[in-house]
Amino acid sequence: MFKQYLKIAWRNLLKSKQQTSINLLGLTVGTVSCLAILLYVFSQFGYDEHHENAENIFRVETVIERDGKEGFDTAAASPPIAFAIKEDFPEVEEATRAFLTDVFFSNLISAADSKDAYYEPRVYMADSTFFKVFTYKFVEGTQNTALDEPFSLVLSSTLAKKLFGNQEALGKAVTWGSGEDAQTLTVKGVFDESFGKSHLNPNYIVSMSTPGIGTFVQRFKSFATNNFVYSYVKLKPNSSAEGLQSKLPGFLQERGADDLKDAGMDRKILSLQNITKIHLYSEGRKNQIHEVSNIKYLYFLLTLAFFIQLVACINFINLSTARASKRAKEIGVRKVVGAGANSLMRQFLGESMLLSLFAVLISIPITILLLPMVNELTNASLGYEDLLNWRIGTILIILGLITGFVSGIYPAIILSNIKPINALKSATILQSGNGTFRKALVVFQFVVSISLVATVIIVTQQFRFTQSKDLGFEQENLLALRIGTAEASSKFESLKKSFLNIPGVLNISSGNYAPSEVVLNDNGLYLPGGNRENNTIVKRQGVSEGYFETMNIPLVVGRDFTPADTTDQIIVNQATLRTFNIKEEDALSARLIQSFGNETDEMRIIGVVKDYHFASLKNEIAPLFLQKVNQPNWLFIKTQTTDYQQLLTSLEQQWKATVNNVPFDYRFVDKEVEKLYDEEKRLGEISIVFTILAILISCLGLFGLVSFVAEQKKKEIGIRKVLGASIGSVVQLLTKDFIKLVIIALVIATPIAYYFMQRWLEDFTYRIDIQWWVFALAGSFAVLITFLTVGFQSLKSAVANPVKSLRTE
Repeated sequence: MFKQYLKIAWRNLLKSKQQTSINLLGLTVGTVSCLAILLYVFSQFGYDEHHENAENIFRVETVIERDGKEGFDTAAASPPIAFAIKEDFPEVEEATRAFLTDVFFSNLISAADSKDAYYEPRVYMADSTFFKVFTYKFVEGTQNTALDEPFSLVLSSTLAKKLFGNQEALGKAVTWGSGEDAQTLTVKGVFDESFGKSHLNPNYIVSMSTPGIGTFVQRFKSFATNNFVYSYVKLKPNSSAEGLQSKLPGFLQERGADDLKDAGMDRKILSLQNITKIHLYSEGRKNQIHEVSNIKYLYFLLTLAFFIQLVACINFINLSTARASKRAKEIGVRKVVGAGANSLMRQFLGESMLLSLFAVLISIPITILLLPMVNELTNASLGYEDLLNWRIGTILIILGLITGFVSGIYPAIILSNIKPINALKSATILQSGNGTFRKALVVFQFVVSISLVATVIIVTQQFRFTQSKDLGFEQENLLALRIGTAEASSKFESLKKSFLNIPGVLNISSGNYAPSEVVLNDNGLYLPGGNRENNTIVKRQGVSEGYFETMNIPLVVGRDFTPADTTDQIIVNQATLRTFNIKEEDALSARLIQSFGNETDEMRIIGVVKDYHFASLKNEIAPLFLQKVNQPNWLFIKTQTTDYQQLLTSLEQQWKATVNNVPFDYRFVDKEVEKLYDEEKRLGEISIVFTILAILISCLGLFGLVSFVAEQKKKEIGIRKVLGASIGSVVQLLTKDFIKLVIIALVIATPIAYYFMQRWLEDFTYRIDIQWWVFALAGSFAVLITFLTVGFQSLKSAVANPVKSLRTE
């Protein structure tokens, strides 16, 4: 029986070649889109699940409130918190801490006997308990004891090969840092970084007990400040994370009340987040270790995939029900000889299932061929092995079956319930309600298409707004060159003098943070006569003289730094003046106070600069003060040239002549700033691609539908032409109903798209206003596409010879 159904289904599909081709193409495009999105979405799940007992490992996170408002939400915590929690609560089995050294200094690393040194990102210092909490696959050494001793480090397999080639790295010496600050470390382990996806993603890890900032972390006692350490606790089996979190307010009050008061914090809240949730559920939380995804972004992509596939299904439904009269006699005869409605339904569902599964089969090699484009679009690294995953295979089969069922169930019901006497007499077999339903489906298709077009326009507008908005400094033609080492920093003046002699170099300055970098340093400041308990956190940037001229940041009041200035002389931005209610005309006589323990320092404002965006446009411009720096991390070069290759070559030659064994590591500032909005850029590009696909599928359906309508009305068109009807009137006859449906879709789509895009824009402090013309443009585009699609087939019918359509009468 099944074989017979299959054979009949195959014959029917071959008989209606145009309809089958349109349905197959639509379903294939939809399935490829779904598959590409599913591959990417699946790649964003499963982070940190490979760690043993991952469900019991939690990161301790921090929210700091000031003046009753949530002022700072960070993924990190103060240094002593993790181990204090372990001491106070028996349900905690183990604790550990780690922090990125990248945000404080960029140390060089090299094999001890090699002259080749490298700046490597994602460098951690971690406690000896790190590998007792987290599971890593060691290919050399033993993980439980790898970080027990000072001067120990663990390398990723990639870095180990980079430093030592194919030799075994275990036990070998590594030089970390440079000059007087250089330390010799011993490799105690090598891990395979491809084993499991993690939010940590280290390149190498240094023992926390190694002298320097690691020992500072170990000895630091305040429970309020220096929230830069990533802290983790591992609970004992069957312990309640909710129960532990409910005890943390009392714990912090008991342990750190004086620290919080001394730091001027109204309230500090500690929370626990399971490590398997970090990658997808950290929206808005600052100081993430590694780039995280956003579950809302993935939901958007899944919704996009759903609607694209649904549009393809609607095509199938429309074409199948519209062409029901073509199969009326077949159905009538089969019913007369005893076929029941259920057997007919199975037959028609079988046809749609066969077509759907065939589309799934075709989509697999197509998706494999398109993987490079998908990777470029999503910034992922998907391979064909991801496609061969059993989960993806299962979902594909389910997708094919569901698509076939959704596409075929309504046409199957309609066709199987045709009365045989009407079918055999060639009577009208479809009720007017079915035509209304088809129109509703066409409207739905264009609601989706118009909404997607509006989404693309708004996302592109916002991205361009972030690109074109005046950031308050000149990012074009600006190079940031990593200084990195104390030796290079000490030679800043020499480098500056030699660089200025190179054609194309206009100005040079330096600073601790490059534009687009997160400014982590801050101080609690207050006005004279105030007290530290009511201080305000102000971001701190260290710069050299000439910084504002190089960046083209205008001074509003006062002067720039000079070589004679000291660290108690500061320049502030306008946001700082507003925060402390200082008038611009009074700024140069104002003082700000900072306190550390028993020490109190008074800082004098010598200048005020115009507000500039030193962080993402998603955040408001925060209060900032700048002071002279002796050992900057970055050198900034303002350039003007048409031959950047020659300029960079000259800079590198001069760099190597002045600084020994330090890589020439540069970046273009405008490109780095652009990276801040990678997610929005990707969202825009993905929306454009899939909007085009959704419109293509809709147009395929319209083309097929109008082809059938034109065929049904060919005799009417012939008669009209014989009676003198013009080509234009015939085209209008076939197109006006479809244009009306698009206009109805525009009315429905406008409020829907406006609501969801308004919600998306709320994530941006600086954002565009949604204009009415966006929806008018989206609707006009949909009308144009419809007219071109329908008009082409209508014109073909209108210019056809009426004799051919009437000669059978």
